[in-house]
Amino acid sequence: MKAESDAVSERLISLDTVAEYLSVTKRTVYRLIAKGDLPQPLKVGHSVRLSVSDVTEYFERLKLQRQGVTA
Repeated sequence: MKAESDAVSERLISLDTVAEYLSVTKRTVYRLIAKGDLPQPLKVGHSVRLSVSDVTEYFERLKLQRQGVTA
């Protein structure tokens, strides 16, 4: 069961999907990557992808910042 959970969290998604998930533009996703808030994406062929776990981790950090907890 754990291995199945790990496989889902390491799924790669497009930057368009990341932008949709975060409710921002694709350009903002590139800015977050350049700023270091999101990790450098992986290139798969001609496509650029981020792992679901990286995006989820970023989202959780945002929620903690909103609550006043520094990471």
